Amino acid sequence: MALDETRNTRDYLFGRLLAIADVLEERTLSEAEKKRPTNATRYMQQFSQRPFSTWKQIHDLLTPYLMRLGDQASYYKWLFTQVNCQFVPEDFTSNKPLTGEYLLSFYCQRQKMWEKKEKPESEISPNDDSN
Repeated sequence: MALDETRNTRDYLFGRLLAIADVLEERTLSEAEKKRPTNATRYMQQFSQRPFSTWKQIHDLLTPYLMRLGDQASYYKWLFTQVNCQFVPEDFTSNKPLTGEYLLSFYCQRQKMWEKKEKPESEISPNDDSN
């Protein structure tokens, strides 16, 4: 199954956000840090139960990783924006637990981002949809 970027159900979109955060952090962890789970992975269970409030926690924890990336952070910010803009506001702010659908989009989003990893980071831009 492939990522469906037009699918805008609440659970699907939250899964995509979590996957983007997970990959962003994985890619920026130093060699010494690579042995620990990402914040997205650590908060995954809590996220599935209270997505809105947990997303704020995870999002806030991404700041140091975005800063490490410098100009390359624009790609991830662009992805976050693309997904966030697909939400209905009431769906985004709801803390209603997620269904398993979020897992589908989580793994599909991760796969799409990792299969394009062969391309050097210096060639990735916000307008590049091959990531």
